[in-house]
Amino acid sequence: MKKLIVMSMLALVSGSALAAFTGPDTAAISTVKDAQNAADDSYVLLTGNIVQALGDETYLFKDETGQIEVEIDNEDWRGQDVSPQDKVAIRGEVDSEWTTTQIDVDTIQKL
Repeated sequence: MKKLIVMSMLALVSGSALAAFTGPDTAAISTVKDAQNAADDSYVLLTGNIVQALGDETYLFKDETGQIEVEIDNEDWRGQDVSPQDKVAIRGEVDSEWTTTQIDVDTIQKL
């Protein structure tokens, strides 16, 4: 009986560990213009279009406020085909180098 209770509790705890908040993230930077002026490692959630491949997993992303380079690792595409006409949402962090600022993308979602 104790084994059954323990197993039930473990199943309950492990099932709830998969849940996540799905509401808006008000702390995220949401425009290219703001991302270009943000501190390194600032969290971004941008909506717009990938308009050009620049090579070596680097792309040009554009929204209504401007454009910025984004780095999207091959595995982060998760099999999605995206054209310049497709609107996407990208989540990631600002990566500020000495002379450039780009977005290191964690996830991309075709909208």
